[in-house]
Amino acid sequence: MAFLAIAFTILALPIGFFLWSAQCLARNCAIAKASGIPYITRWVAPINPFWLLYGTSIVKFLQRFGLATDRLRRIYPFGWEANERATIHEEHGEMFLVAHPGGLQLCVANAETIYDILQRRTDFRRNMEEFAVINVYGKNLATTDDQEWQRHRKMTAVTFTEKNNELVWVQSLAQAKGMLDYWLVEQKGGKAIRTVHDDTKIFTLNVLAAALFDQPYPFEGYGKVDANKRSDDQSYQYRDSLGVILISVIQILVFGEEGLKAWWTPKSFKRASAAVATFRSYILTLMNEERAHIAEKKPDRDNLVARLVRACNEVQVDGPDKNVRNMTLTETEIISNLFVYAFAGNDTTAVGLTNILIHMAANPETQDWISEELNHYLSGSDPHAWTYDSFFKLKRCQAVIMESLRICHPLSQLVKTVNNTPQPIKVNDKSYTIPAGTSVHCSLPALHTLPRYWGSSAMTWNPSRFISTPGLEGKTATFEHEVLAPDTSEHFLPWAWGQRVCPGKRFSQAEIAAVLAVMFRDWKLDVVCEGGESPRQATERAWRESLVIDHEGHMLHEMEAPESIGLRWARR
Repeated sequence: MAFLAIAFTILALPIGFFLWSAQCLARNCAIAKASGIPYITRWVAPINPFWLLYGTSIVKFLQRFGLATDRLRRIYPFGWEANERATIHEEHGEMFLVAHPGGLQLCVANAETIYDILQRRTDFRRNMEEFAVINVYGKNLATTDDQEWQRHRKMTAVTFTEKNNELVWVQSLAQAKGMLDYWLVEQKGGKAIRTVHDDTKIFTLNVLAAALFDQPYPFEGYGKVDANKRSDDQSYQYRDSLGVILISVIQILVFGEEGLKAWWTPKSFKRASAAVATFRSYILTLMNEERAHIAEKKPDRDNLVARLVRACNEVQVDGPDKNVRNMTLTETEIISNLFVYAFAGNDTTAVGLTNILIHMAANPETQDWISEELNHYLSGSDPHAWTYDSFFKLKRCQAVIMESLRICHPLSQLVKTVNNTPQPIKVNDKSYTIPAGTSVHCSLPALHTLPRYWGSSAMTWNPSRFISTPGLEGKTATFEHEVLAPDTSEHFLPWAWGQRVCPGKRFSQAEIAAVLAVMFRDWKLDVVCEGGESPRQATERAWRESLVIDHEGHMLHEMEAPESIGLRWARR
């Protein structure tokens, strides 16, 4: 009898869960149908913790054995929108609902509708549930709203200055030179470079270390750092801990720092928990050093930690008026904001830089195009001589960055939510009412590739689409005549929009432009031919493979198999 009871319980749990899910899905489908908005269904909620951890792996496993349906393959992996781009909207409309057991998700690709949603900040609130993944150390600029967000924004705004961006430019030039020199050594003997995706993460970690903490490092390729050196150097431990956190952020969300240390968890979970503690300890040490620096009345320092600590310290010293809201940040909030800066400044930039380098290798004519500009504005081959003023002249380099972000953005959604009141919305002059509680996803991959805005060449690489020469009909244009399109428009939002625009936008633009300058002024990047293919076939293969996005174990949208594209540098 006991055995039967246990067996019945084991069977009853999944059956009960299935029936409950079916009931919830049916209810949400009815709500979606009543709204009049086109909708599709999926049986698993997008933020189901189990599915966040293992869903993409399950889909890939089923695909391997031919068991995955078209719907399962297309909309069940985490971050599915990145591979779909505009295709699914061409099938179901510029706005449609996804009904699932956990609720409703609105997918929007219409530029006018997205603009309306982003403007109506009280009707469409920030979706804190979906942003909780970066609450590793608590609330921060990315995971707050209203007055609380204003407090975080006011205090963190002091960290991004032109002086700091100039430091980023200088450090990025030095790191890019080190990375190029490393690759030139690695490719000797005909060897192909296949570690771009790993090496760019070292590059961005090093630039961040200099900008955030005044900790410059020489560039060392992935896997080349002496393990003993790392164990003795606290700053190397910071880099390692941040790297571990970034690849374990979903596990941290699901289990928490303490839960990761449970006796039954694998070593990788325990390592993630230790990394969270190490990063916190390192930042606290730097903050205490900066407070001592301030107390001793030493000259101000310009790294991001120093600026943030100093700004908060000044508010506390001045003593806020009792009738004025306290705008300072707590110690925990400073740590959390610095982590978000590290998250955004490291992984997103590294993924974007990997995409750009492979896109450039797949399009050699673009390399020639920006090399012309670089040789025009940058005197000599020594990056140390290239001033920050040069950055503002490199319009073609910025166009390359914009085109790569348009086609392959590391992030896919501007996420909002409808609270307890249904909200009216228009799409192409047709009115709808979005049900209460709906999660709203403004899809960047769809918006940035919708033929309505980008024409039939939406999926064709063409950075020159962002460059114009107005008023020169019949005349020869010079580099000075070229005009760069705005980096934000109704149908192009790579750094978000309005008050929520990425605070590190100029930081990342300067960082990547410096890499392009070092890499392509005097060098060109070729795709290594494989299996008897011609150079043209190799570049076409690289382009096709660069568009396939991997979501397994990643928070960001990374290229599925960048190591499959062998690269080799050659001097011009």
